[in-house]
Amino acid sequence: MPKYRFNLRTTKETRPDQPAIVRFIIRWNGETLTYPTGETIAPKHWCDEPGQRNFQRAKETRSFPEHPEFNRRLSDLELKARDAFRAFTTDHGREPFPDELRTALDIATGRTVETPAELFAFAAGYIDSEEGRFNTDRKRSFHRATTSRYRVTLAYLKEYTAQRQGAKEGRIPFAAITPDYVTGFTAFLTNDKGFAAHTVVKYARTLRLFMAKAEEKGHDVNRQAMAKATANMQQGDETDMVYLTTDELMAFDRADLTAHPRLDAARDRFIVQAFTGLRFGDLSRLMPEHFAAGQMETDTSKTGKRVVAPIAPVVQRILTKYGGKMPPAISNQKQNDYLKAAAEMVPELQERVRTARTVAGMRVEAVRRKCELITTHTARRSFASNLYLSGVPARSIMKVTGHTTEQAFMRYIRLTDTEHLGIIAASPMFNVGLLHVA
Repeated sequence: MPKYRFNLRTTKETRPDQPAIVRFIIRWNGETLTYPTGETIAPKHWCDEPGQRNFQRAKETRSFPEHPEFNRRLSDLELKARDAFRAFTTDHGREPFPDELRTALDIATGRTVETPAELFAFAAGYIDSEEGRFNTDRKRSFHRATTSRYRVTLAYLKEYTAQRQGAKEGRIPFAAITPDYVTGFTAFLTNDKGFAAHTVVKYARTLRLFMAKAEEKGHDVNRQAMAKATANMQQGDETDMVYLTTDELMAFDRADLTAHPRLDAARDRFIVQAFTGLRFGDLSRLMPEHFAAGQMETDTSKTGKRVVAPIAPVVQRILTKYGGKMPPAISNQKQNDYLKAAAEMVPELQERVRTARTVAGMRVEAVRRKCELITTHTARRSFASNLYLSGVPARSIMKVTGHTTEQAFMRYIRLTDTEHLGIIAASPMFNVGLLHVA
């Protein structure tokens, strides 16, 4: 049970007749809240003798005639604290943390209106706010994939917290989000949900975002819980993401798929993507006016940045095939299904490759045919990897792919050790004549 007491904040220099601040101290289960009463009193008028009727109150004395009202205010504050503590415990099935009790007391005393003091209420408010919907840096709304990630992360946080606390409500105050909580959350995503490492990283980063926004709004957060290392910021080592070489792309393009119109259109969309570097969602937005003077120019939906790239002959031929337009748009899921079916018919895409990824905390290795691994993302990786292999500077390729750091770009491209060795071997440094030493 909590213990409630009032005392004076004094020093050795405080005189008996000098007003001192009255503090309200609440202690429970190892927690302490020191709450301001807004009251002052001279120590000579204060009763601090245990057993006295007015212990921790003002003495009943003529020299302090306002003692009845003064004591009534302190008793009223204690009563509200007791009620607030009891109500919180009843509503939440647990005792409050100090910042939660302070917030409840502020509301009970009318000092502030009720505001979200725990992560879930705050995160939900942030997601629905203008700040959570609009990217002020880029002067445009966040992409729907971003806002969807916010909501999914919040749902997983609620599920994990309910499991951790053994309660359906699953609320969590900011003070309870410790490094241990974050570590447990990443373990929950890895072991219970079976997510791959890069997916776990995605949701851990979103939790860090919620915490950072809460801190900006004045909430007390545990900064150690926001550390990159604690939040599992290391990118997963996913090696099942392949790319197609230029020869493989041309073999895919030459495949006769006229007997399968849906597969034919899916293959054509893939080839355009592999030679423009666009995200799949931006392909459906391409109109004839985006192609002019031998180049493609468009604004991407995710970043809003202008992308300019030359039109490769194979892209021009596909546009002509469809009357100057892109093949009809379909969903990403169907595109991936059709791509795999189309790639099955191409002998050059039957190469068996070793794959490895971290799933549910375990390293899983397998050998699969390249045609089974092709997705819409393969096209962008092929674009970036082939240009990098041909000697185009990473910064120039990033202007099209939209990567903001070279580190992220290098994780994106998929080159083997042999291909990296080939880049080094092609350097003029390894093609100069030997120096003869006299």
